[in-house]
Formats: sequence, C-alpha cells, structure tokens
Amino acid sequence: MRIPTPQLIGLVVLASIWGSSFMFIKVMLDEVSPVAVGWMRLGGGALLIAIVVAVRRTALPRDGRYWRSVMLVGALGSAIPFVLIPWAEQEISSQLAGILNGAMPLWAALLAHLALVEERIDRFGVFGLLLGFVGLAIVIGPGVLDVSDASTQGALVMLLAALSYAASAVLVRRRLRGVDSTLLAGNQTVLAFIYLTPLLLMDGVPDFTALSTKVLLSALALGVLASGVAYLIYYWLLATLHATQASMVTYLAPAAAVFWGWAVLDESVGWSVWPGLALILAGIYLLNRPAKQTVAQVAAGSDTDS
Repeated sequence: MRIPTPQLIGLVVLASIWGSSFMFIKVMLDEVSPVAVGWMRLGGGALLIAIVVAVRRTALPRDGRYWRSVMLVGALGSAIPFVLIPWAEQEISSQLAGILNGAMPLWAALLAHLALVEERIDRFGVFGLLLGFVGLAIVIGPGVLDVSDASTQGALVMLLAALSYAASAVLVRRRLRGVDSTLLAGNQTVLAFIYLTPLLLMDGVPDFTALSTKVLLSALALGVLASGVAYLIYYWLLATLHATQASMVTYLAPAAAVFWGWAVLDESVGWSVWPGLALILAGIYLLNRPAKQTVAQVAAGSDTDS
C-alpha cells in the first residue's frame, strides 16, 4: 500500500530526529554526566508535550490502575534508557549505539510472545528472532563474550536500554491500549523527569552557565526534538498509517544515526557491521510480516530514545 507524501515526509523526519539523538548525546557527554543528559532531555520533552496537552485541555485520568501503569512506563520507557544510552555511549560510538538500538523490536517480539497470548510469534517470527540476535552478535564483534572489555560493556548496556524500551511497549500494549497517546507521552515524560531529579542531585547538578553553546544546543535539540516533536510525529503516524508502514522508521533510524555520526562527529563503522545490520533488519522484517498490528510492529517505530 502506497504511503501518502505527508506521512512519507514524516517518516523521514522522524528517523532523522531519532537517528540524530545519539549524536547529540555524544556531544553532551563531553561536559555532563549520563544522568544529566537524561534529565536535561526529559525536561525539554516534558515541557513541550505538557504545553500540547494543556492547549488541548485534555482531562487527566483518575483511574489508579492507569497511573500505576504509567509510573512503570515512565521508568521503563524513559528514565532507565535515557540514562543507559549515554552511559553506553561513553564506551561506544554514536553510530554503533544507533544500530544496537534497533534491537528493540526483537526484544518486544520476544516479550510479547511471553506476555501476550494473542501475539505469539510463528515459525517465521522465530527465524526472524534468530537472525536478529545473530546480527546483533556480529555488530558487537568478536569480543561479544568478553564482558571485561569496555566497548563490549557499552554495547551490552545499549541492548539493556533497548530491552527496557521493549518492556515499556509491551506494558502499554497490555495495560494502556486505547488511551490518549499524547497524554500518555506527556505523563510518561514528566514522571521520568521526576524520577531522575534525585539521581541528578546525588550525581551533581551541572553548572549550566559554564556549559558550551554546542552542549546547550544539543540538550535543546535532544529534549524538544527527540523527546517532544518526535513523539507527536510518531503518534500521528500510528494514527494515519498501518503499523507495518509506521515501522519503516526502524529501517531508516539506524542509517540516520550512522549518517549523523559521520557528518558531525567524523565517526565511521567498520564494514563488518553491515552484514550484522542486514540480519537485524531482515529479522525485524520477518517479525513484521503478519497483517495484524502486533506489539513488535508498534515497538518497531518507537525510540521511545533514542
């Protein structure tokens, strides 16, 4: 089915924003800690989405089950990965981080298979999972089993961040299906910001007046674009496209991460990474092949990161 031009532009813009987030994180790590990166990112995103929710005058739910679920989603879908990703990028390139973040749909399919009876994966999905995880091992490289190596540790932490994103997607699918998506994004982001505030106080609040212009601009872009505008574009795409079409951002975002890392940070990934990435994308394709909208397909378009 053909994708309308506005949505196609939206897919490209969304992939570019999410792909660039890993580059912005790398820039910020020159002057602030991983916790500070996550906190500053959440602050910008929470402010923008809160404004959108206020303009729409959306009433806050009063259901206790909703808030218990959203509190958990805020931790799994924002607070935890927004610290883990910059932590990982202290040891690995932004390009590799962007590629490994593509593990999210693989984790989501596996967790959905275990947690959602209606979304069990078939033999094609099982083969897709195997392809994807083999691809991840190839991307990490021959030191994948050497957990004492700093770069391997960084890569494994990135996989944990992707797992956290995936757990959040499965939780939303199981407990929050059908709720107002913009309100959910806003509540999730605000709660995650609150979670990280005491950690920031313990870690040390940056001297914002001493930060360079490039770090401040990166923080602004990371918060407003990657954690604000990107959410709004993503939920619009989910509302106007089939899930398999919206999941195309999964294929575009790693390429965008590689481009931004090369163009801005002068990074380059080895040629050995590309076969692994091809296997990851082939695995995601096999997982997305069912016609029904599964949690793996929804998660495939989410960063909810990067």
